[in-house]
Amino acid sequence: MRVIRRYARAIAEEFQPDKIILFGSHAYGTPHEDSDVDLLVVMPAANQHAQSVRIRWRLAAPFPVDLIVRTPEQVKRRLEERESFLSEIMADGKVLYEKDDASVDSEGRGRFPGGRAESTK
Repeated sequence: MRVIRRYARAIAEEFQPDKIILFGSHAYGTPHEDSDVDLLVVMPAANQHAQSVRIRWRLAAPFPVDLIVRTPEQVKRRLEERESFLSEIMADGKVLYEKDDASVDSEGRGRFPGGRAESTK
């Protein structure tokens, strides 16, 4: 987990996202030897796919990574639409990074409609 946190910190320093959330088997405590690391990076981006490629190209991960970039507006809209994939990430994921000025509730969880990612601060 330490290496995953270092990678998230490098993303935060280089790209200044609003939030980075670990989800999937590593977040849920069920990784196996072939598991990749699943990260949701919430940040303003004109082209989310291109930004994901840019992050992976500039910061080579020392492990297989599935990196999804979404804008705050996309996250909000998809949660309002009750999209199950994003709802699960927000409910069960672990926040590895959150920008200081990001909106958080009193428990340190990110505030998105209908969502709550567990904070690891």
